[in-house]
Amino acid sequence: MIFNILHVVSRLPVGGVENIIFREIVGYDKTRFHASICCMKEGEEIAVRLRNAGYKVEILNRMKGHGFDVGLIKDLYTIIKKERIHVLRTHQYHANLYGRIAGILAKVPVIMPTFHNVYESPDKPKLHRRLLNYVLAIFTDVLVGVSETVASDIKRFDCVNPQKVRVIYNGIDLKDFQGAISKEEARRMFNLPQNCTIIGTIGRLTEQKGHHYLIEAASQINNAYMIVAGDGPLKEELKRLADKTGGNCIFMGRLSPEKIPLFLRSLDIFCFPSLWEGFGIALVEAMAAGLPVVASDIPPHKEVVDDRGILVPPKDTEALAKALKMLIDNPSLRGPLGNKARERARIFSIENTVKTYECLFEEILRYKGLP
Repeated sequence: MIFNILHVVSRLPVGGVENIIFREIVGYDKTRFHASICCMKEGEEIAVRLRNAGYKVEILNRMKGHGFDVGLIKDLYTIIKKERIHVLRTHQYHANLYGRIAGILAKVPVIMPTFHNVYESPDKPKLHRRLLNYVLAIFTDVLVGVSETVASDIKRFDCVNPQKVRVIYNGIDLKDFQGAISKEEARRMFNLPQNCTIIGTIGRLTEQKGHHYLIEAASQINNAYMIVAGDGPLKEELKRLADKTGGNCIFMGRLSPEKIPLFLRSLDIFCFPSLWEGFGIALVEAMAAGLPVVASDIPPHKEVVDDRGILVPPKDTEALAKALKMLIDNPSLRGPLGNKARERARIFSIENTVKTYECLFEEILRYKGLP
């Protein structure tokens, strides 16, 4: 028997969570699972990629106002019934809310919301959200956190049954980061300077990613370039800060997913100074590329890096600059640290992630008497 899986999301632009969803969907065992996707708002780039790969993508163009969209629940209910969905996977707050209500009403055999971020990001979760998750969790088979930190938040803030909470780490395609292109070729592709140390970071230009502290640290480093890949609302503000502080900063803009491994190949050191994360997929990608990593010392980064990188207190510009200077001034440290990081990254393969989800599907389906 082939089981039908429906993923429900708000939208599918190019982004960390959206790229992960794409990898998981295309990675399913097609002899056992048939996947489709529903975007409650817009589709955008990842939706196009999924359609081009042959997957059915529904775009509802809902949630245009600020109030509760009852019609969205009806639309989701209709899709679930029409497609005869056996496993409903929802992602992030709004999809977890609307999707689960529709799934409960449609009596989907397996309902599985995934939580991709910590709850204090940066503020504590709103009371009504906590209450809604507490109530909906009663009718939910399992709640998945993408890290132990996220799973702990679900249990601590929402007071759900701990036995319903599982941890499944996000995964990447390790093969993407094992290319043979040389560092010199990669730098030519991105018009980056040769014969110098390059520190890089990837992430949306928002408060969460801590770029301010990285740029301020760059002003204390004279013998390296800081390359920032990403776009977002703080772009102009960060550029002004870089001009003011005088650091050697280059802003690359947003990179498409296929260019990220090439960009990482051009670097000597990867820095990820986030203030909060649910998991930190860019950090895993840099580790898979064999780069020595310097990251903020927050719980999800500890889970990812373990002892295979350098962790510094978040918002501590001095500590960040000191760690980067150590790797710049001691190139012999980079290779061994990068090799340890690459070895650690193997546990975060997309194959491991998909297989873990599939085993969980099978476990619950068997429990409910489905073959």
